[in-house]
Amino acid sequence: MNNIANILAGFMSPMDIPTSPAAMLWMFPLILSIVIVYKATKMRVIFPKKFVKEVVVLFLTISLFLILAGIGLNLLVAFITS
Repeated sequence: MNNIANILAGFMSPMDIPTSPAAMLWMFPLILSIVIVYKATKMRVIFPKKFVKEVVVLFLTISLFLILAGIGLNLLVAFITS
C-alpha cells in the first residue's frame, strides 16, 4: 500500500525541469520515442533496416526544424529587444 502512495505522490509533485539551454537536450529522447511509436504504427510491415532508416530521417528532420526554429526565435527576440 505504501508503494502505491509513493507512486501517486510522484504525480502530485512534478519533476522540476530548469529552463536553461542544457535542459533543452531533454527534447531529443522525447522526440525519438514519439518518432519510434509513430513509425511503428504507420508502417504496415516493419523491415528492420527500412524502419531504422525512416526513424532516423524523421528524427533528424524534426530535430533540425526545432533547432532552426529556436535559433530563429532567439534572433527575432534579439532584434526586437535591441
